[in-house]
Amino acid sequence: MTSPRGNHKDTMSAEVLRWYEQIIAHLTSGVVALDRDGSIVAVNPAAARHLGVDTEALRPGIPYRDAPGLRQFAEEITEMMRTGQPMSRRELTLERDAEKRVIGMTASPVTGPSGLEGLILLFADLTEVRRLERAAELSRQLAQIGELTAGIVHELRNPLGVISGMAELLMRQLTEQEALRRRAESIFHEAGHLEKLVGQFLGFARPFAIDRIRCDPEEIVERAVQLCERIAVEKQVEVKSVYEEAPPTIEADPGRLAQALANLIRNAVEISSANTTVHIIIRQDRDWICFVVEDEGPGIHLEPGADIFAPFFSRKEGGTGLGLSIVHRIVTAHGGTVKAANRDPVGARFEMRLPISAPQ
Repeated sequence: MTSPRGNHKDTMSAEVLRWYEQIIAHLTSGVVALDRDGSIVAVNPAAARHLGVDTEALRPGIPYRDAPGLRQFAEEITEMMRTGQPMSRRELTLERDAEKRVIGMTASPVTGPSGLEGLILLFADLTEVRRLERAAELSRQLAQIGELTAGIVHELRNPLGVISGMAELLMRQLTEQEALRRRAESIFHEAGHLEKLVGQFLGFARPFAIDRIRCDPEEIVERAVQLCERIAVEKQVEVKSVYEEAPPTIEADPGRLAQALANLIRNAVEISSANTTVHIIIRQDRDWICFVVEDEGPGIHLEPGADIFAPFFSRKEGGTGLGLSIVHRIVTAHGGTVKAANRDPVGARFEMRLPISAPQ
């Protein structure tokens, strides 16, 4: 018969065990425990959530090599099982539902009298941390560009204006001399291209403030579409607006947002083939408004670690690599986010996500 003293100890042990289980279950970090053979012993809900799998896929008894989510860290786990040494954070980018998540794993060995008894794996979602780091890095790069170009672009703008004006004057006077007129047209168009570049550099060089007013998202879309109307006609690409429901008004700078959205639409049109469609979709997600631009082009293909929103990054012939950086700057200045993804089966998708009300 068990003594009352023993019963008390057993009761206390059971209570402590339940308390520990409750603590682990409510941790925001994912926890997975493996035994010495590499099989799952315990797991909390956060681990399944971070790894993007069902809790059933991480049930106790499954070897880590057969567990979805864990098998992606199999090389690191195998090395720890061999050496018994702790592992600092390893990162893995997971893509699910057209969204990329950055997951970090830290692991510690559990040792006993006979050596390695198992491993404790901790998982954390680092997506927001990496997004903030990227935004800070882009801001630093933009500041450097501003310092570098502010003194140069002003000196370029005046002579470019003179060149454009003289070329336009020659075009009017050389109506009967076709060869010379074409050369004047070339000068005019190239000077216009340079003026566009100068304007974009000035956009980086000048700090700008967001002039928030209560505005209609549909009017922002209409303004952006008008800015891209000419190139859409030239490319024979239809630009179609889709409203899932009447969107609420938002506190934003309509001019800046129209500029950012027009950059996305223009890129989509330029990459599209004739007789295809670019869709602009507005939808509300709780306290956010999402402007989505979808095309039927070849999609986005990046080198590992490449950032499509970084200054001077461009895969487009003749592109400056500044258009998407300007989009990023405008959206982040509003307290929003912008992201890019591939569509299934073809095309790309860009989403500007903005708060309906100005951040406090």
